[in-house]
Parts: sequence; C-alpha cells; structure tokens
Amino acid sequence: MSLSAVRDEPAPTAAERVSDAARLTVPYLLVVPGLLFVLGVLGYAVAGGFWLSLHETDMFMAKTFVGLQNYIDVFNDPRFQSSLWRTIVFVIMSIVLGIMMSMIFALTLYHVGFGKRFFRGMSLVPYFVSGIAAAIMFRFVFTTSGGFVNQVLSVLGLHQPSWLGDPVLAFIVAVLANCWFMVPFATLILLGGLQTVDRDIYDAATIDGAGAVQTFFKITIPMIKPMLGVSLIWVSYISFSTFDIILALTAGGPQRATEVVSMYMYQLAFLQLDFGQGAVLMVVLLTFNTVLSLVYIYYFILADRRHGREL
Repeated sequence: MSLSAVRDEPAPTAAERVSDAARLTVPYLLVVPGLLFVLGVLGYAVAGGFWLSLHETDMFMAKTFVGLQNYIDVFNDPRFQSSLWRTIVFVIMSIVLGIMMSMIFALTLYHVGFGKRFFRGMSLVPYFVSGIAAAIMFRFVFTTSGGFVNQVLSVLGLHQPSWLGDPVLAFIVAVLANCWFMVPFATLILLGGLQTVDRDIYDAATIDGAGAVQTFFKITIPMIKPMLGVSLIWVSYISFSTFDIILALTAGGPQRATEVVSMYMYQLAFLQLDFGQGAVLMVVLLTFNTVLSLVYIYYFILADRRHGREL
C-alpha cells in the first residue's frame, strides 16, 4: 500500500472509537464482578487461615498470639515430616498415573467412531461420584474377604493379599482411587485440546513419513500444551487436597501408611482441637499448590507465548 493511499484513509469517527473501546473493555468488565467475588472469598479464607496459624487456640476458639511458634512445633514434629514425604510420593504417583490415564482415555475418545457422544458422556460419570462413594466402592473391590480383585485372583489360583491391611498395598489402592476420581475431568480438558488440533497437520506428518510416536511427541503434545498444563494443575490440586477418599478408604492406616498432610490436618484441627497448628498445615498445602501451579503456568503457557514473540 502506498503512502498516499494511507493518507487518503479517513480517520475513525468518535462513534467508531467508542465502539472499538467498548469491544475491547466490555469482556473484562463482565469478568471483573465474578473475579472480585472469588478473590474476596478466597482472600478472606486464606488471610483468616494464615492469621489463625499465628495463634494458639482452645476448644472455645479463644486465641493467644504465639507468632511462628506453631510453625516451629509443626515442622519439628516427626509425624508431620513423615506425612509430608508421604504426601509428596502420593502426589507424584497420582500425577504420573493420572496424566497417563487421562491422555490414553482422551486419545481413545478422540478416535472413537460409533457412539462417540455416548462414550464421552459416560467417561464423566466417575467425576459426578462423591469421594466418599468412590472410596466405599474401592473398599468393596479390594476388601480381603469377598472383594472382586481377590475373587479374580482366587479363580486364577494366585495369592490373595490383604490390600487394605498391608501398608504398601493400601497406599497403592489409595493412589488408584484418587486417580479414578480425578481422571475424568482431566480427560475432558485434554480431549478439548485434541479437538483444536487441525487434522491437516496430522495428514501432512503422515505424508512426510512420521510414525505414531513421532506424531504424538512432536505434534500432539506441543499443540495441546496449554490444556496439558491445566490438567496438571487440576490433578496436582486434587492430589494435594485429597481427604475424603483416604478418610473413607483407610482413615490414614494401616500404621499411618496413608496419612497424608490433609488427614493429619483433620486430626489436629477437629480431633485434637488444635486449630492453630491445623491452620499451619493448611498454609503448607496452599503453598505447595500455588508454587506448583505457577510452575505449570509458566512452563506450559507463558514460556511458549514468550518464545513465540521472540520468534
């Protein structure tokens, strides 16, 4: 376009400038009320919990300011140290297994032909089941006497272990129950990401001789990276915050093998009525969740966008 043509273009009128400004600002104005409400509720809860963690409380909620003494007592408690390491292992296993299962299910639902809508709807059923109900189902499945898994092992002539009585096996069952509960929503997020990928890209890769593994790691994963990050945030949050499943499944046993930080927090706050130290554990879980979410957001969303701008 020549310089004279640019000069001949009419300047936007006042009405056009107002329309453009409204088109840019109205979406943000519509989001602000809901955002303020969420931040208000969340901010009040977080600030109240942090303030409570600085106090010693009794059963009548009488507060005595003790500063960081609750943090010192909790961090020096061997039971907290054990539950923290147990939580980290639980979260890592849940993330690895949960994301693998979510990706497999998402790819399966993406390629399914007949009954596509039916199977996609059915895949969300576990998400609508409460954590307590999911834990009770897993107790029936893995119970020592008459459980489905042990009945199958009995038919095959194999050893029938005490799934919920052995510390290691009970921990594995807790991870499986947690994954069964959280995988459907992560699958839905990844499936939405897969549906945004242009099929022409896959066709071009096939013509160029790319195999299924190369296509998956070189095309699929990079293209759905933001959705993968959101799925990881969801899976990590649920894993760190898991309480109802473990409470109904093992109650932290056997031998505290499944006592994660959320279970210990419940026992401190509501069984021992030490709300101050219970609030300390809330701050610990919130910190882990926040830091991990920020890492996911940076690596899976912001880093790619910044790299794209640099290119």
